[in-house]
Amino acid sequence: MSIDILLQPAAALLIENIANDDEELMLDNFVTFFIAGQETTANQLAFAVMELGRLPEILTKVRQEVDDVLGMKQEINFDDLGKMTYLSQVLKETLRLYPTAPGTSRFIPNDIVINGIPIPAGVTCVVSMWLIPQCGKVMKYPCLSQCGSYLNVVKPYYCYYPFALGPRSCLGQSFAQMEAKVVMAKLLQRFDFSLLSGQSFDILDTGSLRPKSGVVCNIRHRGQTPAA
Repeated sequence: MSIDILLQPAAALLIENIANDDEELMLDNFVTFFIAGQETTANQLAFAVMELGRLPEILTKVRQEVDDVLGMKQEINFDDLGKMTYLSQVLKETLRLYPTAPGTSRFIPNDIVINGIPIPAGVTCVVSMWLIPQCGKVMKYPCLSQCGSYLNVVKPYYCYYPFALGPRSCLGQSFAQMEAKVVMAKLLQRFDFSLLSGQSFDILDTGSLRPKSGVVCNIRHRGQTPAA
């Protein structure tokens, strides 16, 4: 499969301000896209496979969408990505339940008061990307099985931010979402998978969230007869 569909948005974003950026900064940005983002996207996909393996009805629905849009096509184009709306919902809901970056921090330069709580200048506040999006006060639907309903309801702006918000949000968020969608679509198009029994699915936080022992699956090409 051609990787042009992934390179185009990344290159466009990085080249947009090329006149103002030096070569070293441009190189740093490319490293952010293609190296720093590799682990986080891989972890998101691992959690997506984990949840889909535990929710066969959702797996069937998202695979049917991939089949309807892609069929036997080898390459994915931008129009195809836009048509796979349910796959987008699954991946976004995966990030709500398992944000690869579980928190973000902001330095407080001035004294402020939030909901009656004074916060002095000079401290650093840590905001959870993991707990707030799962809070029952702002989220009606608690699990991936309700992802279609969850993403169609009106939500407060600050209740879902897996890539942070504002001018310091993740530089590669659009690329990361597209990358995850392309990889998952090709996986669903080409392979059947099921989870091996007896896994704990514990979560490990090492600055980014990931399945502690990985996600182990039985996998085979679609249409291939399972081994006896």
